[in-house]
Amino acid sequence: MFDSIGHLTEKRIQHTVSDNGHVTVGGYLDLRDTPITTLPDNVCCRSLYLDPERISNIAYRKGCGRSGRTVFAAWTGKEICIAAGCFFDSLDAFERAVDVKYTGKAADDYKQAARECVAELTEKLGK
Repeated sequence: MFDSIGHLTEKRIQHTVSDNGHVTVGGYLDLRDTPITTLPDNVCCRSLYLDPERISNIAYRKGCGRSGRTVFAAWTGKEICIAAGCFFDSLDAFERAVDVKYTGKAADDYKQAARECVAELTEKLGK
């Protein structure tokens, strides 16, 4: 099993752990190139980077937006959040951010990919 607290400590990533085990990282959390296969559902951060093909409890779409980003949905222990590049927040916040940066079909496609991720993850986790 992957020790997320040990990883954060080893990489000197500033974090806090609440009494109930909820982990908060003030900036970005990079879990790429780690042995993690299941995302802990107690992590809170501003940006989350990981290898989506290896993580069993997320849903993702590749090739989204102008930059061809991978968009994924992850359960944080409180809600499903969307990650795309340096963004990690709720679906509503994601859609607002997309509307600021994109227009027309590009915006619609990006938001649709995120909605599909949320729907798939909701079904996968039984939420």
